[in-house]
Amino acid sequence: MSDGQNTVEPLVIPAAPARPEQYDTATRAALDHIDRQAVRTIADGRPSSTRRSYAQDWASWTKFCAASGVPVLAITPSTLVMFVEWLWTQPGGKKGTCTAPSTIDRRISGTVVSARAEHGVRLEDGVARLARNRLKQLVKEMEEKGETRGRGQAPPLLVEHLVKISAACPDNLRGIRDRALVLMHFAVAGREHELAFNRVRDYAETPGGIQADLRVSKVRPRVVPVPYGSRPSICPVRAWQAWKEAAGLTDPDGYAWRRLHNR
Repeated sequence: MSDGQNTVEPLVIPAAPARPEQYDTATRAALDHIDRQAVRTIADGRPSSTRRSYAQDWASWTKFCAASGVPVLAITPSTLVMFVEWLWTQPGGKKGTCTAPSTIDRRISGTVVSARAEHGVRLEDGVARLARNRLKQLVKEMEEKGETRGRGQAPPLLVEHLVKISAACPDNLRGIRDRALVLMHFAVAGREHELAFNRVRDYAETPGGIQADLRVSKVRPRVVPVPYGSRPSICPVRAWQAWKEAAGLTDPDGYAWRRLHNR
């Protein structure tokens, strides 16, 4: 429409986007491929120790399936409950002791993760909830009987132990490194892989000590302030400085703990 001066364009209403239930076969296949690639990328980025653990969990699941006649990819709340009850009766320790609850819980997680990541099985959220509730019931029944499973909580590492460990490290390059590694490990409450991935630049010296940047972590990356210790023999800051100087660590992108000469 025109009034001789202005022209009014007709209103164009965009077509509604296709809803997921309307996708054709090719689109669904493409999206499934994208999903599998995303899951694979995340799985490949896990630490090797985690991948080994998940492989063991999946092997345990397949053994259960063979024994019970459950199809390997039939991972449902009910079959996971059966899996828990089967694991509860299986030997889990080197001396034939029964499987610990913590191990069973990890077997559940590893099975679910492996089914999604390795086999592309679409599982509902909370698929393992019922199995974990059954595990809690079994643990409660066990405790009411006064029984225990597994090794239990590890004894704490005390200052007196650090003193002995530090004194046992020889005064050569290897001993200087081991002393620094143990004391720093204790100071940041870190996991082995967290320190193993650290570079020299991840330990920034501050007026009060060191700021340790734990960038690679199975749990969560974090920055930990490490102050000078009151006992020089077990001070993580002094131990790190001694190792850095003795090993000649000058490359900020070099690994902090891997350089070692035969001396």
